[in-house]
Amino acid sequence: MNRWDRLAVAAVLAGAVLRVAWGLIIHPPFDYLYSDMGGYVARAQRLATGAALQRFDAFFPPGTHMLLAAPMTLFGTERAGLLAGAALWCVLSSAVPFFAWRFTRLLLTPAAAALTALFCALWPLYVTYGGYFTSETPSLALLLASLWAGYRAVRLSGRSAGWLGLLAGLLGGMAIASRPQLILNLAVLVVPLSFRFRRQAMALIGIVAGAAVILAGTVVHNSAAAGKPTGLSENGGLNFWMGQCDVHDVETVDPARNLAFSFGNPVWAQLGRGGSYHFEGPLVWDQGFFYKLGWRCVERNGVGHVRVLARNVVNMTATTVPWPQVNDEKGQRGVVRVSNLAYSLLMPLVLAYSVFLVFRRGASGLLSGEAVLLLQLSCALVVAVFFFGDPRVRSTYDVFGLALLAATIVHLFGLNGREKNRAE
Repeated sequence: MNRWDRLAVAAVLAGAVLRVAWGLIIHPPFDYLYSDMGGYVARAQRLATGAALQRFDAFFPPGTHMLLAAPMTLFGTERAGLLAGAALWCVLSSAVPFFAWRFTRLLLTPAAAALTALFCALWPLYVTYGGYFTSETPSLALLLASLWAGYRAVRLSGRSAGWLGLLAGLLGGMAIASRPQLILNLAVLVVPLSFRFRRQAMALIGIVAGAAVILAGTVVHNSAAAGKPTGLSENGGLNFWMGQCDVHDVETVDPARNLAFSFGNPVWAQLGRGGSYHFEGPLVWDQGFFYKLGWRCVERNGVGHVRVLARNVVNMTATTVPWPQVNDEKGQRGVVRVSNLAYSLLMPLVLAYSVFLVFRRGASGLLSGEAVLLLQLSCALVVAVFFFGDPRVRSTYDVFGLALLAATIVHLFGLNGREKNRAE
């Protein structure tokens, strides 16, 4: 093990200690069960007890509450089960620096991979999200594990590539079941393989098959809850409308069925912008209704709608403080605000330098790991354009930006020495 790998291992261990202290002692997630967090726990509790599915269970992607239901099934839905859930979230959060290291070890130099592990271990957004039962922690850990297994499978052949690809697909499917937009990140891995099908057939088949199994199960679950065929979640229409129009908050009510749901845009809530809406009849899962409203805003704005899309991208940066850390429990708001601002200011410079490296290495015929990371990071822009910009949503993709920052530092300061550019 070289010195950089030793640094990576030390960073992973330090990150685990930090997360245990935060997520199990200082800020245990079971003490903060409101809004999204309370919803995930309530659905997990019903799933663990075998209760019948409810219509709203198809609104959010089910992956997060399914993961949370696993320890509750073993330890019950009360204090012991919540503590076991907090321990699971701590493990998943601690796994992020490890999987980030192993993934980038395949794409970058050992020095850059080690710095990536260090940055992820200490990144305040990743540490603090471990203290909430939200989808950020499990989806990121599973995505990075999937990408590590997937890019490793590409380097193998025969059955080994197939089995490792299957594992990558299963893990990737579980990440997508928690955050459907992560299907774009899996596509960044899969699409290039389709152009090299003869050489990468086993890995490609394994990845696609594994992901298909998990996603099919997700669709079956949601369809059973909705009582009709549906997709990975039913919140796409609402999110699209909120992103394309100025929406501060919305309440939907169906008096006949005595149902009412309220949602707000966390960015507009902090900025004090957007309108408040009330609808009677259509409910939050009526995607056609909300997509139609969103397209009306696009058509009304015309070419000027580009400004809305640009604003969505900017709102992924430091215009607001990520939610729910903005609520300032345990003094985390200040730390998260500063780190989010620093990341937002550094990224344009890092991206410009990374593009420079990609073109320079492309001219010499070398495959650049930075190119893969840029593509992975660009998936965040797609989400901002088609839905809405939010630093909380962006935080899942920060690992790719941090990896590019690590690669930039290594290149600028010549930290590679005589080590190979690509790891084994």
